[in-house]
Amino acid sequence: MPQPIASRPINVPEKPEQSEQVTEALQWGYSLANVIEIMTPCLDAAGIKSLLEIGSFRGELTEELLKWAEGSGASVATVEPLPPPDLLDLKERRPELELIEDTGVGALEGLDSLPDAIVIDGDHNYYTLSGELEKIAGMAGDDPLPFLLFHDMCWPHERRDTYYAPDRIPEDERQPLGHNCTIAPGNPGLSKGGLPYEWAAAHEGGPKNGVLTAIEDFIEGRPNLQLATVPVFFGFGLLWQTDAPWAGRVAELIAPYDNNPVLKRVEGNRVAHLVNGHVDAATIRDLTAQLARQDELFGRMLQSSALGLAEKLSNLKQRGNPIFTRQEIQDLLDRKVK
Repeated sequence: MPQPIASRPINVPEKPEQSEQVTEALQWGYSLANVIEIMTPCLDAAGIKSLLEIGSFRGELTEELLKWAEGSGASVATVEPLPPPDLLDLKERRPELELIEDTGVGALEGLDSLPDAIVIDGDHNYYTLSGELEKIAGMAGDDPLPFLLFHDMCWPHERRDTYYAPDRIPEDERQPLGHNCTIAPGNPGLSKGGLPYEWAAAHEGGPKNGVLTAIEDFIEGRPNLQLATVPVFFGFGLLWQTDAPWAGRVAELIAPYDNNPVLKRVEGNRVAHLVNGHVDAATIRDLTAQLARQDELFGRMLQSSALGLAEKLSNLKQRGNPIFTRQEIQDLLDRKVK
C-alpha cells in the first residue's frame, strides 16, 4: 500500500477540539486552512466549479473547501493514499466529498478530465511535485492549465526536499538524506535542534531541491504563467495563466499579499518562535528522561540490602547524624510538583 504523499513534520500536534479555531494558534500552522480567507475569494474570482486537492492529511482544508463549495456550487475531490481517521470521518459526514486513495500522479491518471483548480500539498520534494506538474501539463495539452495552488513555498520546503517514503524516489533523483533530523532557519545543513523531520535533504539549496525550485523550473519556458506567493504559514502559492479571462481579477486580489515584506517579517518571527519551542520541548524531554532514570536508580537502591548496611555504618561513623538516610531517598522519589 502506498505511503502518504504529504510530507509533514513528525510530532505533528493532535487535531484541535471542534471548539478551537481552524488556525490552531501556537501550533505548527501546517494546514492551508490557515489562509482560507485569501484562497476562496481567488477561487470565486476564477469561477472555479471543480477542485482537486492533492494531499489532504486530516482534512482541515478539505472541510473548509466543502463549506466554500456550498455557496459556489463547486465539486471537491481530495487525494490521500492512507486517509487518517479524521479524513474518513469527514467523508462520512460529507458524502459529497470524493475521496481518492492514491498518489498524486496516480489520481491524475484516473481522471477523465482536469478540474478547474488543483491544490497541491503532497509530498514536498522536487521529484514528486515536478512529476505532478508535468502530468497536469501533459493532460492539458494545448488547453489552458487549471488554476494551481500550492503550500510550503517558503522555508523550510522552499529549497529543501522532505520525503514520506524516500525509497519511492529514484536514488539518482533523491537528495542526500538526514533521518530523524532537525532543521533551523539560517542553517543550510542539519541542526542540533529545530523542526523535526523523519526524512529531509541533508542540505538546503542547489538543483532539484525544494518546492519553489520545482515550480520555478516548471514555469521556465512557459512565459504565459504568473506566480504569486503569500509568505505566511510556510507559504501559500498561486499559479495561473495570464491569458485566462479571470487573470486580472485574481492578480488584483492577491497583489497586496504577494511577497509582502511585512508578512515575510511576521512569518520569520512565527517560525523563530516555533523552532525555539521545539528546541525547548526537546530539552524538557531530555531532562524528563534523565529524571526518570534517576528515579529508577533510586528505586533500585532502596531495594538493596547494601544500602541498608551503608546507612547503618554512616549512622555509627557520624554519631547519630548519618550522611544520608533511606527516608531521604524515599522522600525525593515521592516529591510532588506543586
